[in-house]
This record gives sequence, C-alpha cells and structure tokens, in this order.
Amino acid sequence: MIDWLRRLLGWDRPPAPAPPTVVWRPPQGRGEAAIDAPIPPVALWEPTPQPPQHRSAAEIDAVEAALESLIAAGLRLGPHYEGMDRRAVARAMAEHPEFALGDDNETLSLTERSPEALSIDILWSYRALTDGVEDEFANAVIFVDHCYDGADADTYRALFARLIAVAGVWTDRGVTVSRVAGLGPYGHGFRVAFETEPPIPPLTFPADKNFDWSLLEQLDAHRPAGETRRFRIAADGGAGLVLFLDDAEARAIALRLGWGPDDL
Repeated sequence: MIDWLRRLLGWDRPPAPAPPTVVWRPPQGRGEAAIDAPIPPVALWEPTPQPPQHRSAAEIDAVEAALESLIAAGLRLGPHYEGMDRRAVARAMAEHPEFALGDDNETLSLTERSPEALSIDILWSYRALTDGVEDEFANAVIFVDHCYDGADADTYRALFARLIAVAGVWTDRGVTVSRVAGLGPYGHGFRVAFETEPPIPPLTFPADKNFDWSLLEQLDAHRPAGETRRFRIAADGGAGLVLFLDDAEARAIALRLGWGPDDL
C-alpha cells in the first residue's frame, strides 16, 4: 500500500490523544471540592515530510521523454509548473518521494521502466494526492475515488467544482450541494446544482462508498454546442484519473499508456 493512502486512512498515525479532562475530587474536610486543572492538550499528529528521491541524469531524461510524448498527444501542464521548462518539470516529478514507488515502497530505477510505465507514473499523480496539488495539469486531475461513505456536501462541492474547472468550457458561477434524505444504502444522497452557461441540470445521486463516475456522462451531455472534448475516466479502485480530451487525444494518450486505442 502506498504511503499516501496509508496517511489518508490514518494507518500509520499514532493513537489520537485523549481529550483534556477535568477531574472532580471530593472535599477534604472543610471547604469546597477541589477541581484539578485540565490536562494540557497533545500536539496534533502530522505526517513526516519525505526527502526527494535522488535521480540520475539518465532517469530524468527518461521521464522528460515520456512527458514530452504525453504533451504531444494532448496533455497540458497546469499553473503548478508555470515558468518551468520541461526539464525542470521532469526533474520535479522524478524526484518526488511518491513517484514510481514499488509495491513495498522501494525506489525503482526509472531507466529500467518502459515509456508506457513512466507515462502512467506521470499521469497517475500520487504527487497531487499527497501534496494536495490541484493544478498540476490543465486538462487532467486525479481524485481518491473510494471511502465516500463519509463524504459530506463540501466534499462533493469541491469535486464537481474541480471537474468544471478542468473542462474549462462552461462559464462557471458556482456549484451548490444539498443533502437529500431517503436515497441508497446509506439512507441519504446529494443534489448538485450548477450555475453555469450553458446550463447543466441538477444531479441527484445516493451516497455510496465509491464515487459514481458515470455521473460525468450527464455533464458531457450539456457541453457547449460544437465542443468535441469530453470527460474520460480511468479508475483503479483507489484513485480515479479524469481527463478532458477529444477522441484523437484520448486515443493518442491511451497508446502512450500502453492501453488500447479505445480505453479512454
């Protein structure tokens, strides 16, 4: 299990500190009962920052080549990398502690990975999940796509607002989410309303453990007239990669990932 997911689920956290308590003691002879002072709170746990991975020039060359190929196919870098040349972007990706980790979190040699594997490492951005980066790519974004059984309205508001921003084809004035009772296995769901132009009708769906990516088809159905790009989704049971591409871009990127031409 990769480190970001362990951190997300809290599997490597120390036990949560007990809340401060006030202790009452009965009177000792004359006078009022004594009350002990509250126990000082314990500092909140935070993950330990991981140092960058050391990468050779040849390893960075390999990542840069895979990145250039994805960009040629239709991937667009986002504001996170503004002002950086492609070499600097490739280095930042390759040296990130979460880049191309093995099953046991061992560091893998990037020169031994195929261009397809490196392309997946680039797009399947656990860097974004670990660091909370939302603008690494202009037309692609990755989400945790399970553990939604405890999601609230703010979670869904942020998710749909990010999807609208990644597409960039609607005039967006906001997304509002309200809870709806009596839906699905958890007894409630959500209604998402969009203030966009062109309009997107509200979506209503039940709460569930996993996010229902088929909802993106309803967004696609209300794209501006003549828009050829649409949402594409690839999910692995832990994270969902969403891209906004036309058919030619989707085929080209799928091939660079080692997938079939219609897999995106």
